[in-house]
Amino acid sequence: MLNLKRLSFSIMLCTFLLACIQQHNSNDSVPSQCVKNPVQCKEGTELDYQALLNNLISEAIPGVTLFVETPSAQFKGSAGLADIENKIAMTPDTLMPNGSAGKKLTALLIAMLHDEGLLNLDAPISRYLSQDLLIQIQYSDLMTLRMLLNHTSGIFEYNDSGDYALYKAQFSDPSSLKTDLFFLKFALNMPGYFKPGTHYAYSNSNYALAGLILDRILKQHHSKAVRNKILDPLNMQHSYYKAIEKHKYDIASGYFINNEEENFPTPLYQRFNTKTVIENTRLADAPLASSSPDMAKLLKAIIANKSFINDDIRENLIGAKRLIEIDENNFYRASKIHYGLGIFIETINETTFYHHAGNEFGYYTQNIYIPTLDVSITAMVNCGVFDECDAPFNEMVFKILESFLNVTNTTKQI
Repeated sequence: MLNLKRLSFSIMLCTFLLACIQQHNSNDSVPSQCVKNPVQCKEGTELDYQALLNNLISEAIPGVTLFVETPSAQFKGSAGLADIENKIAMTPDTLMPNGSAGKKLTALLIAMLHDEGLLNLDAPISRYLSQDLLIQIQYSDLMTLRMLLNHTSGIFEYNDSGDYALYKAQFSDPSSLKTDLFFLKFALNMPGYFKPGTHYAYSNSNYALAGLILDRILKQHHSKAVRNKILDPLNMQHSYYKAIEKHKYDIASGYFINNEEENFPTPLYQRFNTKTVIENTRLADAPLASSSPDMAKLLKAIIANKSFINDDIRENLIGAKRLIEIDENNFYRASKIHYGLGIFIETINETTFYHHAGNEFGYYTQNIYIPTLDVSITAMVNCGVFDECDAPFNEMVFKILESFLNVTNTTKQI
């Protein structure tokens, strides 16, 4: 089934940890080794991560990478192919576009600039955008930059444009550059979902609009500030801003199968390589191409690295007083979930964890950090937005998570 509702969205995952990590860095299958510190392993929870990766590969899922880390051990592995046509193997450091998992990067940059006094998160967006654009956005006079980043602006979601209009325009010319403004035009002159600040509705248009604001403030594309303030300081050598930065490493090919929609702009029941389309997409709501270890490093730095950002920046991103309580997208029905700026915060059994996934045509990223045990879990596949890819991938991630969790009395939401 074509899975457009998951496009560039997050799948939620949960905690109360009991830890087992395989210490292995190659693609050879070896038995898992259990981490005895900081938490004793629960009997029966050991997993052979490489076997999970190997077993995930199918006609729908060409390749996968996985990075899992605790204070005592690390697994970094891969399986399958990064490129089917050229039979190029997937490696643990292979780069893939990360979709909405990169929203945290845009939010982080804005929080940093707020801390420097270059912009104000709580100022109206009318301070930063032209009147020509503002008059095409309902309630724009009531929106603030913070509302864009926490999805309380009510702005129309550009992916919801009728008759697949956006996708037809995007796929009809895969080699041409598509920017924030290209996507935003499918949200302009559309009714807002609600008056800003009254509700929550996840909309990629929020971050595309935030990208335009960044460019106007910085008087250049904000990718340069991302590089100087975030990627280089964190030594994220396997990451770059798509469709603008020169990069040393190529991205994997991504594969999408339209198995349902005759009106969609790719052929029915055929594997379609989306690499050209996605690598020519420059979007602040999906900015990054990265590796699993680099994405794990980014999320952990935001949540726990006190030498990287100060408390005021972190407070704006994930501080308890800043969070928006929501009632959707949680992985477990019993959990409580909030949204910060570019990050979901979920709590179950009194344990809180942080995450944001990204699912786009041909690529899917899951990116999770659990601070109580300092555990990072990031996985990527080079397929996405159809159930034959998404469901098995999530099941693998859930199995890994549930080797750490005690959620036996909790019903899954997804």
